[in-house]
Amino acid sequence: MKQQTDFLKTSRRQFLKAAGLAVAAPMVVPSSVFGDDEKAVPSERVTVGHIGVGNQGGHLFRSIQGVKEAQSVAVADCFKSRREGHAAACKGKPYADFREILARDDVDCVVVATPDHWHIPIAMMAARAKKSAYVEKPLGLTIEQNLLCQKVFAENGVQFQYGTQQRSQQNCWLGCQLVHQGAVGKVVKIEVDAPNGHGGGSTTEAAIPPDLGEDGFEMWTGPAPKRSYTVDRCKPDGTYMIYDYSIGYLGGWGAHPLDIMVWGSDADISNTIIVEGTGQINENDLLNAVFNWNMNIKLGEVDLVFKTGGDRTRFIGENGDWIEVRRGGTSASKPEILQIPVKEDQSTLQVSRNHYRDYILGVKNKTAPVATLKDAVRSDVISHLCDIAVRTKSVVKWDSVKQQLIDPTPEQSKFLTRPLREPWTL
Repeated sequence: MKQQTDFLKTSRRQFLKAAGLAVAAPMVVPSSVFGDDEKAVPSERVTVGHIGVGNQGGHLFRSIQGVKEAQSVAVADCFKSRREGHAAACKGKPYADFREILARDDVDCVVVATPDHWHIPIAMMAARAKKSAYVEKPLGLTIEQNLLCQKVFAENGVQFQYGTQQRSQQNCWLGCQLVHQGAVGKVVKIEVDAPNGHGGGSTTEAAIPPDLGEDGFEMWTGPAPKRSYTVDRCKPDGTYMIYDYSIGYLGGWGAHPLDIMVWGSDADISNTIIVEGTGQINENDLLNAVFNWNMNIKLGEVDLVFKTGGDRTRFIGENGDWIEVRRGGTSASKPEILQIPVKEDQSTLQVSRNHYRDYILGVKNKTAPVATLKDAVRSDVISHLCDIAVRTKSVVKWDSVKQQLIDPTPEQSKFLTRPLREPWTL
């Protein structure tokens, strides 16, 4: 099994032969598959493999079908009905093991929308296979994973697009661009709210459903600790709020408004980050990630309050003026602030109108996407620092230049990394 996971050191043919699989010719999909005359000719399309097509993954699959430069050719999912249904929809090939997609020479890039604990391992395997990756939020299970992922993508020269789709909404771009232009003056405080998590969930062992099966559950678990199957484990909200697989909505939903904070301000990379606050953990529940959090953070000279609530990011200037960015709209303390002229061709921030096409064109043209890995790491680090502060009941300090904890206690340090279950490694 160890040899099989290290397939990137062998040829595609050797890997498939070792796994007992037939070696098929590259798939050629005719332009008539989607019945869309606006599709680019096959030779000019980017071929896409989808890894994880439940819930958000299904949404991403459908969104990619609307990108004329893209052609979905492969689908991997641990649930048989999902992989076969989506593969049939795009006339591609279904796989129970995502590694078979990464071994294909005719796949240019992948869309990773698995449970959170698989995001970084699969993304890094894709990069080492020289395939670009669109990765759903949140990023890694630890800060160590995030920093290593950034290194691997840089070494392999492939594109990475983060699933923070709000960067492709015009109102979010406008609000952040106005902040950069100084519309509220010097930013001294930022308020970030994200939807709350919760405890609960059945801890009673249950039969694995046939659609998943024992092999599927083993693959679903992957590098996470081996646990018994329960009815709430392999579906939302279990996939979002079980600490074996996630740090909960601190990162899973916090990624969106924290990403807007990063996009609108560089306060988090200007100096030391200091994090303290409170949160609730129901240790005996299946859903045992942090919820009910209320964090007070210093980003250099800027105060950040990160708490549960809606989904918003408010930038407050030294004179009390503010701009608030939400996926549903952008508002300001004074109407005239939103009337300040903004020219897209002279903007500080990249303009994107379609998050999925932005990714595909980035792969095709080797250009940077609107949601970069560097910024993904920035926002996800803040989520993890909050998780560490709550779990250790301590003040956590982070050097944003050296990207390391400042004078950490042994208990704080242990949360920087997590061992992966064999045979999976980073």
